Amino acid sequence: MKKDSGFIEYNAVLFLFFISAVITGSMFYTASAMNYSQSDKRDFNNKLAADMLLDEIINKMQPLRQYQYDDRNNIIITSLCLEYESYKLEFMDVSSGYNLNFLSDADMTDSSLTRLLFLDNTGAAFTSWRNNNGLSTSKESWREFIKQEAWESCVSYGWLHINDTASFAYRRIYSSFAASDPGKLFPLVNYFPRMNVNMVNPAIIRPLIMRNTFRIERANERTEALINRLSSGPVLHADISSILNISVNHPIMSYLGTKTAFWMIRFTMPSALEVEAIVAAIPDKDGGVQDIELYRLIDRKFL
Repeated sequence: MKKDSGFIEYNAVLFLFFISAVITGSMFYTASAMNYSQSDKRDFNNKLAADMLLDEIINKMQPLRQYQYDDRNNIIITSLCLEYESYKLEFMDVSSGYNLNFLSDADMTDSSLTRLLFLDNTGAAFTSWRNNNGLSTSKESWREFIKQEAWESCVSYGWLHINDTASFAYRRIYSSFAASDPGKLFPLVNYFPRMNVNMVNPAIIRPLIMRNTFRIERANERTEALINRLSSGPVLHADISSILNISVNHPIMSYLGTKTAFWMIRFTMPSALEVEAIVAAIPDKDGGVQDIELYRLIDRKFL
């Protein structure tokens, strides 16, 4: 593990630069085509067809940004999965949960949260590892630190919230990008809520609502009310604040949202070529906290 120190962070920062480049208009498929030219014609054609299909799927998912919340039964997602059933198309939310890269200093001192996530119940071992290895693009790097029952609640994709100035990730990203103004790091840093509550196990939000610093009145009662509500179906962003009896600008609302920031798309071509892609919801810089300008491909690989 020691010999890889710094390598994971290098890849993570490189990935952030890659996202930034794609978002600002670099051509993803141009680089792909250059790689294909070195392969045989059949391989090239199979991969080109897969890229064209992926582009078609992403174009058809664009109306999803107009919905006030995302959930597994959204008509856009379900209709696309049905339309491309022969390709075994799947959509997975890969950003809703606790992103260990982005846990703030306050998160790491919240014993209820650390007991939920970490095998040592404190997060001390993970913090030590992270300080030596930096940011990670894959949560597999964290497996030895996370409780098995919390594994599905951890994610490695996400936008860094602008309020997370007191976090390891914020300090590292600012240092890597040599930026002092958060606005210059948009969209990597923005106001998008950290998780879509409609796509997680409702129980994982308990430590947040119960956190003393959030000062939510009758927190236990309102925690149960929100968990029960989520167990019966999806909610709107306004529903969260209403159930918790807080304003829409309350600090906890930067954690709890109803839109998914990063989707993983998987499908299999007739040639048996498997495709896995990451699509980002690019926030509308001049819109509301959950307004999305468009969905854009940021990464894809052939399996």
